[in-house]
Amino acid sequence: MKKILFCLFALVLASCDTEDIISQLVEGTVKADINGQTHTWNFGVNSLGAVITSETAGTETIYALGVAASTDGVSDNSETKSIGIVVFIDHPDDVVAGASFSTPSDIVLGTYAYDNEAGTSSIDADQTLSATLNIASVNDSEGTISGTFNYETTDEDTGITYTISNGSFTDIPYHYDF
Repeated sequence: MKKILFCLFALVLASCDTEDIISQLVEGTVKADINGQTHTWNFGVNSLGAVITSETAGTETIYALGVAASTDGVSDNSETKSIGIVVFIDHPDDVVAGASFSTPSDIVLGTYAYDNEAGTSSIDADQTLSATLNIASVNDSEGTISGTFNYETTDEDTGITYTISNGSFTDIPYHYDF
């Protein structure tokens, strides 16, 4: 499950750098409180986006919606802070305004990662304890999606739990990758 979450998270962030999405001049944001401290990611300065993807497992097709945001600490040697949430869905048509997904009835996974600029502090929290994802709107003509999320996740190396609350994504770019 950890590998699936990481792959979806990477796919979301990588897909946000494509020319067709950038050309849309999207000005989306992702906000969340991480253990009570508010963080904001803005499209352009940071990587953010959503993707609906599929994977074939035997005779079944598994779909997932992933939403992610990250600072770019690689190019300027600054800290990197990333959050992401993924929900496994029955069909892409499940991603509509008013849809709500939460554990334990749905498979919803959240992750939080942090590396400081000196490389001396690193967090890899991807053991989801609880999670909720709500879709507020989907604008197919603009290729944007908005909603809210909350989750608790644990770094298995340190045992520290991180509470991601008041999460929101507003008019972030999304696309289908299947």
